[in-house]
Amino acid sequence: MKEKLSKKQLEELGITCPLDGGVKIYSPRDIAEFYPVRPRNSHKGTFGSANLIAGSAQYAGAAALSVCAALKSGCGYVKLTTANEVKTVLVPAFPQAIFFDKPDLSSNAIAVGMGCGTTEELYGTVKFLLKNYSGTLIIDADGLNALSVFGKDILKEKNCKVILTPHAKEFSRLNGLTVEQITASPIEAARKFASEYKVILLLKGAATVICDGSEKEIKTALNVRGSSALAKAGSGDMLSGYLCGTAARGLNPFDACVCATYTMGLAAELAAKRKTDYCATAQDILEKIHFAVKRLTTQNPSDRI
Repeated sequence: MKEKLSKKQLEELGITCPLDGGVKIYSPRDIAEFYPVRPRNSHKGTFGSANLIAGSAQYAGAAALSVCAALKSGCGYVKLTTANEVKTVLVPAFPQAIFFDKPDLSSNAIAVGMGCGTTEELYGTVKFLLKNYSGTLIIDADGLNALSVFGKDILKEKNCKVILTPHAKEFSRLNGLTVEQITASPIEAARKFASEYKVILLLKGAATVICDGSEKEIKTALNVRGSSALAKAGSGDMLSGYLCGTAARGLNPFDACVCATYTMGLAAELAAKRKTDYCATAQDILEKIHFAVKRLTTQNPSDRI
């Protein structure tokens, strides 16, 4: 089912060009398909493993937010690769997570960059993963900044499916366009970059653009769920964690992007409804994820939103 928005509604979300037939806006029923009934006869391995490479002494909170979101995604294992000082803080808070010193290449999905700091060491980690990992790799935050500083052409040497999750400023550093140029034509800019580098690009904004440039036919989706409560520090860390867990539990990378952005947007709407866009925090949004999933998967269609 395809939802339709008026020209005015799209303009309010920053989309000023008419949508072509290749852009899909997903409905709640579409998203519900990404949450199939979980078999009773299952175990942790049934639902995959997610490895988050996140956090530093300065940004331990980024690791905490991404881990918490991943734990709510439905995947079987959540693993955190982080600095020792971050482990000391987070082990008591997240006893369900598994802590590592190095990336775990056996994971179904890996997300890298959240709160790591833009360093040459991180760039080396990204380069290693692109060459040696075969699952779904999500590059976010400082991982994106490292590509901008030290060279993005390593994306062309990848051996895994790659998802990039920039906001407009991060995307500007990556592709050389100004923020104004990107926001004027976000779909066109996202499609061009995704096609050139054969990646899935998730361009975050009031209307999030998701483009799969890894195939001949470029797929494009627009997520319009969410609120300005997401326009705060920590939102991207949560999305990357939830996205990593969603990909790990079996969705293909494009569908995982659609599912994660929609679910996080709906959780933000629910948090803002209770606490306002001003006062809702990242923690408030995390606490609404299960309500968002419940609304999407309820058996009573009248309860859907």
